[in-house]
Amino acid sequence: MERLKISKNIIIDEVTIKEMVKTVFENPKCLKYLYSLGLDDKLIEDNISKVYDLSVDMTNCKGCKGLKYCNKDPKYLVSAVTFKNGVVDREIVPCKKYLEFVNFKSKFKMLDFEEAWLDNQINRDVQNKEAKGQKEALAIFKGQIDSPHNGKWLYLFGEIASGKSFLAATMAVVGARNNVFSSICFANTPARFKLLADYAFTKNPQFDEDLEKLKSCDLLVLDDFGNEFKSDFVRDNILYPLISSRAKEKKFTIFTSNYSIEDIATMYQTTKASLPKVNQIKSMLKMACSKEIKINNPSNL
Repeated sequence: MERLKISKNIIIDEVTIKEMVKTVFENPKCLKYLYSLGLDDKLIEDNISKVYDLSVDMTNCKGCKGLKYCNKDPKYLVSAVTFKNGVVDREIVPCKKYLEFVNFKSKFKMLDFEEAWLDNQINRDVQNKEAKGQKEALAIFKGQIDSPHNGKWLYLFGEIASGKSFLAATMAVVGARNNVFSSICFANTPARFKLLADYAFTKNPQFDEDLEKLKSCDLLVLDDFGNEFKSDFVRDNILYPLISSRAKEKKFTIFTSNYSIEDIATMYQTTKASLPKVNQIKSMLKMACSKEIKINNPSNL
């Protein structure tokens, strides 16, 4: 066999070629794939420089534990071999797990938590007696997975750093990963409501677009609820239409807050005249959330 020329400047010696051929022919999975394309042994040998990396990638990526463990350079890229019109060709493409991640992440229409949390998983062996709130919340969440339009919401409250946001983010991630929710908004309430108010006062059409996104997504998490700036406008033109629409459509909604629903109602009552609207909001929250779940311990997920 003559020495194989990869390019004008790179030449592979005979010994290396033989090692490459051996590697490919000792890889059953790679051979099976190449044969399925219509290649025979001679074509494989004649195009060893194009199929060798495919064999190496199949070996190195076998039993992949996830993107964060990828040690390739560049990461997340693999070789793909095609055989059309008698021509064997090779291209570099994103790996399957990366494409799955892109599809998974695309379900988050708003993502107001650190990206590292996208790896979150639920530890179902919650043993700590202080984790009663987590257990109760997870039980309701499981019911939501089994029946996505049952109309139940989750209201998680507790002190700062009690793990409410982490728990809600984990539920969102698990719901996306298991294809329960195809569109998710995890919104930092103070930041998002301020942005909406700014859009409204500048007559920016983004107001209607973002509010509709919050109304219509399969899962909405209003994180840090109650710490937003409160005004008649925010209450009547953002909060009320948002939760009333979601309640009507039975869209699953999770709240995390440092405050009880009663506290929220008190803070949103700006005048005596606003009491009827505030009572409507309070009634919707209490009815849809059934009860408020106190979260104490962040170490059980």
